[in-house]
Amino acid sequence: MASKGFLIRFIDIGLIVLFGFVMLSDIEVLSQVEMSTGDDSQEEESSIERTMITVAIGADGAFSLIDFESGSVFASTVAGLDGLEAMLRQIRDLSAASGRETVVLIQPDDNSIVQRTVDVMDVADRLGVGKSLQTAPPELR
Repeated sequence: MASKGFLIRFIDIGLIVLFGFVMLSDIEVLSQVEMSTGDDSQEEESSIERTMITVAIGADGAFSLIDFESGSVFASTVAGLDGLEAMLRQIRDLSAASGRETVVLIQPDDNSIVQRTVDVMDVADRLGVGKSLQTAPPELR
């Protein structure tokens, strides 16, 4: 009979701890991806011209900005986030002046830290530009 009481107390404590973690956790939507509805909005989106910028993240954490379509290099080495944000802002403003939307393609090195990828995503969110994470399967690297 004593073992049943212990089991109930154990479950009770487990639930209290679980609810405590739920109450303390930060449940907030940080980024929302809009899904396609399958209607005529896709035709409108395909007519929008985009400037695709690849932000390559090196193993040392440095950034390189490359024009995706032409392959020309905007900046071969940008060391800090402030420099990256300034370069992307300039590219975004030039693209907007010509009626184009800017999209950042994030391409992290296998040996780069994940925080640098998250930092680039945060910069893209602050600037209001689209972003996409570009990775290749190991057999294609």
